[in-house]
Amino acid sequence: MMFRFLRRLHLQCVVALVLTGLLISATTTVADTVKIGVILPVSGPLTPFGKSTLDGIKYRVTEINNVGGVDGNTIELIVEDNKGDKAQSISAFKKLTGIDNVAAVIGPITSSNALAVANHASRTKTPTMSPTATNDRVAPKSPFMFRACFNDSFQGTIVANYAVNTRNYKKAAVITDLGSDYSKGLAASFSKSFIVNGGKIVAEESYQQKDTEFGAQLSNIKSSGAEVVFVPGYPPEVPLIIKQAKVVGLDATFCGADGWDHESVLNNSGDKVLGSFIVGAFSKEDQRPAVQNFIRALGPDAGTFEALGYDSVSLLCEALKKGTSKKAIRGGLQSIRDFEAVTGVISINNKGDAVKSAVIMTIEKEGDAFIKKYQTTVSP
Repeated sequence: MMFRFLRRLHLQCVVALVLTGLLISATTTVADTVKIGVILPVSGPLTPFGKSTLDGIKYRVTEINNVGGVDGNTIELIVEDNKGDKAQSISAFKKLTGIDNVAAVIGPITSSNALAVANHASRTKTPTMSPTATNDRVAPKSPFMFRACFNDSFQGTIVANYAVNTRNYKKAAVITDLGSDYSKGLAASFSKSFIVNGGKIVAEESYQQKDTEFGAQLSNIKSSGAEVVFVPGYPPEVPLIIKQAKVVGLDATFCGADGWDHESVLNNSGDKVLGSFIVGAFSKEDQRPAVQNFIRALGPDAGTFEALGYDSVSLLCEALKKGTSKKAIRGGLQSIRDFEAVTGVISINNKGDAVKSAVIMTIEKEGDAFIKKYQTTVSP
């Protein structure tokens, strides 16, 4: 009798322990980790842009994880350095999707590199969010490609419209980086809009990445009588072009696109950069809470690349509310409408493009520092 009682008690304890173990297991697996790949140039000539973008990405991930993640899912970043190179971008993408099994990818940040991975995004069905690849073909190239930034047609038109209609310039020159899809797309957009507005393109010059001497191109522009010079590019070439313009005595005003919206351009171009105007993703003078909270968190020098890195994470996390599978994330991104972000109110259209506003800023001097001064906001 006692033996049967003890045996029954033993079985009840075993069942209770098993049920408790199952309950503990269920409780501990509610929270999961979503792996997000990141492809950025954290070495090479575009390092300042890659690191700035990564600062924005990491800070936003920390914010989200500190409040419990997205529906209990924390974010894990796996960062790969593409050195600003197409082949390295493809290798990084294959590693992230094939070995690390990430749910989505943020990056690359340049148009040429983003275009290089688009086919791989389609093949692996991996939602891929570029913070700053603005070439018109980037998002439409794959149903899995998205971007947090506006495209070149939009920003090139904005700069040209401002040059003609606000600054009253009638003669423009363009200097294009022939190795950059970003630069070529912007140059075409600017030129078309400048002519449509009644202006004339009086000089078209070009260069290759890693060039250091631009005297011949700038002398040709000086002879053309151009009043404004559009240089869609990145450092280290852009600051050198602006510095050398002063050497050849070119009086024209310079202007650029979002690639200029970084301290490495403002503080390395010399005083010839004063009076230039650029298109940017946002202005720290914007009083929206999203902007002011961002500036307080990352500091007054945070610019377009930090902001678009930050917003890329925000957009992906908004999509994660639909689920953590690649299919759910893609569907979530496609459904984003009127999302309040640092760089404006964003809707994602059926091509994967971000429909949003942009700002025009002039470059001025405050004490010993060059600063960007907000002028106007332009809606799509």
